[in-house]
Amino acid sequence: MFHDKRGLAVTASSQAAVDALDAGVEEFLGQGREAAVLVARMDELDPDMILGQCLRGYFMRLPSRAHLEVKALDCLAKAQALAPEGTERERKHVEALAAWCAGDLRRTNAIWEDILVDHPHDILAFRLAHFLHFFIGDLGAMLHSSARIMARWSEAVPGYGFVLGCRAFAHEENGDPTTGEPLGRRAVELNESDIWAGHAVAHCLETLGRRADGITWVTAHADAWRKRGPFANHLWWHRSLHYLELERYDEVLDAFDKEYWPGPSEDNTDITNASSILMRLRMLGVDVGDRWNSVAEVCAGRLGECLRPFNELHFVMGLAMGGKLEEAGGIVANLRNLAETKAGTGATAGDVARDVGVAVAEAIVAHAKGEHAKVVETMMRVRYKMVPLGGSWAQRDVWIRMLINSAMADGQDSLARALLAERVADQPTSAPSWKLYADALDRCGEADQAQAMRAKAASLLAA
Repeated sequence: MFHDKRGLAVTASSQAAVDALDAGVEEFLGQGREAAVLVARMDELDPDMILGQCLRGYFMRLPSRAHLEVKALDCLAKAQALAPEGTERERKHVEALAAWCAGDLRRTNAIWEDILVDHPHDILAFRLAHFLHFFIGDLGAMLHSSARIMARWSEAVPGYGFVLGCRAFAHEENGDPTTGEPLGRRAVELNESDIWAGHAVAHCLETLGRRADGITWVTAHADAWRKRGPFANHLWWHRSLHYLELERYDEVLDAFDKEYWPGPSEDNTDITNASSILMRLRMLGVDVGDRWNSVAEVCAGRLGECLRPFNELHFVMGLAMGGKLEEAGGIVANLRNLAETKAGTGATAGDVARDVGVAVAEAIVAHAKGEHAKVVETMMRVRYKMVPLGGSWAQRDVWIRMLINSAMADGQDSLARALLAERVADQPTSAPSWKLYADALDRCGEADQAQAMRAKAASLLAA
């Protein structure tokens, strides 16, 4: 029996194979570019390592791409054949991969969390559970997951910073960025390449509305993060959110062109970055030229897939706003089919599509068609149900902006005023939001209040 770098027993043919497993896990934790190469090396050393097959299968599931999910089934079959010779922990990893391949994400997480009760240093189980809790909006579970194991971790245990970064992000998504920020900063001090921890701090600064700090944070670490994988593009997107709220729209467009959409990309996170920032600009009346076209072309290639409603909604947005309404309707139809055939069967995505995904997709298409009353009616019904879509509060916010935009476009001025009062209370450093609030107040005949709101926006932009 051999052991990994945290002392956990691994069934393998050699320590070299286990070391290769550790290297693959480490690259995954750091969102690096070489995970596939390292997994191939692991397979060369020991194609019959149970955790090696699980790791490959997990990597096939993470991107939410149909052609990769088929490959995950091959990994599962191999892992299941090898499982009887493995440890209890390894057999549970095989069970988790099976549950994930079946689409039952909550059961998958439950198995990983069960592993962590007896093996709190199983950083692979922890990180995967963290991601899937995030993917399905189980925010409390994401926070509690790290709380249960932190007492068993210290800086002496390899990978401690990665756990700390996850805890930082979990605090932010649970409404506590002031606790999350120093944890994330410490994780980056321990390892500047820990881009997930850096991302957690970026979220905290966005939630706290610290615009200048947010820009400085991402810029200061850009060289280190640029060496990581495609996820680095999402950090440039986060910096653009600060540019947006400071009305530095030229810098938003420049970042779009040079940093996170320099050309068409098939990466789901790249697509969500691109479609959501263009949607924000569109609603603020900023001319984005022909930038929707390349996003829409990529999204048109996803008509045959319907795997994660959060992603599908961004495909709908790219298509509908890019003028491909028929194709957008095709993805909406796919979501309806997912809801009708998979909801209630244990497939998590089916439940999410039924409960909220279809509604938001229909609202996006209605917005593109100028059917703003429908957008308002739909989004007012589901706005508090969106957390299970997954993604972050910052990402889902684009659809709250869509609700406000449609309320104003439909002449529902009192509702728009109320929604914007709510918004500026939550995001008091957003100059565009204060200006929109002023517009809504003007429409409601409250000119003096409107003037005060515009003055607030001006003071933010002058700071």
